[in-house]
Amino acid sequence: MTIPVVIVSSIDPVSRDTAIFGAVSDLPGTGVLQQDLDAASGSLRRVISDETGVLEERVTLLEHACLGCAIREDSLPTLEAMAASGRWQRILWALPVGADTPPAARPLADPENAGRMEVELAAVIALLDTDTAVADLMGDDLLDERGLALAEDDRRSVGETLAGQLRHADLVLVTGDNPVGTALVDLLRGRGSRRRNLFETPGEELVQRRYSHSRAEARIDPRSPVLPDAIGGAGAWSWTLSSDRPFHPDRFLDRLDELVVPDVLSHGCFRVAGRPDQVGEWDGAGSQLSIGDGGDWHPFTPVTRLRFVGTGPRPTGLEQVFRELLLTDEEMADRDRYLHTDDGLEPWLGERTAVI
Repeated sequence: MTIPVVIVSSIDPVSRDTAIFGAVSDLPGTGVLQQDLDAASGSLRRVISDETGVLEERVTLLEHACLGCAIREDSLPTLEAMAASGRWQRILWALPVGADTPPAARPLADPENAGRMEVELAAVIALLDTDTAVADLMGDDLLDERGLALAEDDRRSVGETLAGQLRHADLVLVTGDNPVGTALVDLLRGRGSRRRNLFETPGEELVQRRYSHSRAEARIDPRSPVLPDAIGGAGAWSWTLSSDRPFHPDRFLDRLDELVVPDVLSHGCFRVAGRPDQVGEWDGAGSQLSIGDGGDWHPFTPVTRLRFVGTGPRPTGLEQVFRELLLTDEEMADRDRYLHTDDGLEPWLGERTAVI
């Protein structure tokens, strides 16, 4: 018998516990694997429970206190043992608060792993409070400032983390009634996903099979086409700036902070002259920005494209800055020269590995 597994993510332990309690109460025969990472001690706390209460609680020291190690060393073996026990009809896997969901979903989406474990990934769920969504998504808080860092070197922002959870989720469960927060959820959640109120959603819907690995990966791939620009409810908006040209490396380094706007989220991909094969990945939340190596462009057409999401008036001057960072006509005609110059981006994008 194949056991469906539902992954639950959040940035708030109370909302996570509320969702789990509701599902277990609605659906007897539901097992829960709940995990929490302690970055300071390098330990993982694991709790297995169901409608009868806590069945197991264990703290384990990890080789390295990170989500990847937790999944490899503890999560997968535990899920396999839970499925093999025959005790439960379904399993909710409550990830550590602040955890990204793709590293958890990918092993379960692998047919070989899933077949051996006799499990099936049914859905990925993200939880969000619309009453705090604006501050959570667009504020400057880092996870470690809220005591939610998953490793000692975890410097992710709360907004970057929550936006990533929303993009990957099949189902977004919300609490609160703030119309601005609700509008932001609808602009940020991925194609084919649904938004429902946590307290109005029956347990059967939480565990409904809705996960598609290809669709989930496309949602979070910065190279994928973005949703059309939109004006959401309560003055929320999305706006995409795009060009087939790369950024000039020097101007990009000198002025990228001008594309980081307070109270605005941004996400996308970019090209840098001299790195023709490399995808630059961009994640901005408020005044926090993360850029990194997003792999190569195959099979997509290279593009520089940033999608901004905000509320209230749209920032002025943003498009002008974006255009000024791109190569000019004259620079495009001589763009090969950038292949042989130091662009200063190694700390973020790594060394250049291919020249075409």
